[in-house]
Amino acid sequence: MKEEGCEHLDDSPIGKCAICGKTVCSECYRTVFSETICDEHEALEEESAWELVGLYADTGTLDEKRFELEEQGIASIVVEEDEDAVELYVPAEDKDDAYAMLKVSGDETPVCTECKIQYATDSETCPICGKTPADMDEEADPIEEYD
Repeated sequence: MKEEGCEHLDDSPIGKCAICGKTVCSECYRTVFSETICDEHEALEEESAWELVGLYADTGTLDEKRFELEEQGIASIVVEEDEDAVELYVPAEDKDDAYAMLKVSGDETPVCTECKIQYATDSETCPICGKTPADMDEEADPIEEYD
């Protein structure tokens, strides 16, 4: 039985797609954020095609969050920027849906209504805009109107 992946697997497989997990070879692979992706995600090869939806201190909860996004038909990719931060990206056209899903995910992870990201870092403020959860509670969140 042939392993799931590209048509060239008898050539040199180099890894798995960071989005779907499909095995890719040296002929088919692409990269985004220095991560390997398969040719099926060619449209997402440019970093500008992605939007940040989460910043986390570690990878502990990312599998669960990615599974939830996948259940909603939203692709995602994890980028480890440095040892203190892991970023979760989704295609730009799915950012609002991903943000809404993460916002109501049922955990206590803070969400910035200004930047539309979830963040679980050592900071008590949004690592992008610097607002505190109290600052955000005072502002209206346009997505809340649709929940």
